[in-house]
Amino acid sequence: MNRSGLSSAPEGGRSFFPGFGAFETLRVEQGTPQFVEEHWRSLGLAAEALGIARKIDFRTRASALPPGETGRWRWVITWEDQWDDFAREKVSDRTAYSLEPAPQRVGSENWDARFKTLSYLTRWQARRSVTADEALLCNERGEIASGACTNVFWVRGKSIYTPSPEAGCRAGVIRGWILGRATVIEGRFPLSALDDAEEIFLTNSWIGVMPVNRYLGRAFPVGPVARRLRKELETALHGGKRDAR
Repeated sequence: MNRSGLSSAPEGGRSFFPGFGAFETLRVEQGTPQFVEEHWRSLGLAAEALGIARKIDFRTRASALPPGETGRWRWVITWEDQWDDFAREKVSDRTAYSLEPAPQRVGSENWDARFKTLSYLTRWQARRSVTADEALLCNERGEIASGACTNVFWVRGKSIYTPSPEAGCRAGVIRGWILGRATVIEGRFPLSALDDAEEIFLTNSWIGVMPVNRYLGRAFPVGPVARRLRKELETALHGGKRDAR
């Protein structure tokens, strides 16, 4: 019996347990995958929670990535299969996103809130329910959890804030990178915490650090905190300073 309480794969396979799996998406810059070890640890945490054994060490497949290509490298694990794939894609030249709260909610204790599971319906529904570039999700208590596909940070005064995993956010790789180089206050925050924010920015492994330039009709300038972190991350990525084992 594993930690999930399941002794074996569910009978009926995919037709019985759709979405029961986890994934990681890595940004690849000119053939070099970024934050490999961090993504491997993140996949391990999700696999442990879901009770899925990682049968493939995806890190060893980095050498098979197309030389010089940029795109997304995805690792996927389910009860039945495990695979990876690479999609060539240019990194967007967008410099800011708009953000809008979605009516959908995530459960702060749910696997699909805390990990990158294949159960993504709520997040896609949230993105379709708003006209902004990204949807902001709250948990069952009305506390800020995350963006549909991003982590969210905001700045007030000299302090940076972000929801804690206990609020229902995913411990994203770029979120972790920021926590490792800046003093950030984690916690449970009501949606009203953004009312007097001076900066808001979003993060994930593909877009990096993305400033928010509009929230609920309010225009935001690209502030100094987001600008600095964005520059530092892009320097690290283009400088090839991350582990590409």
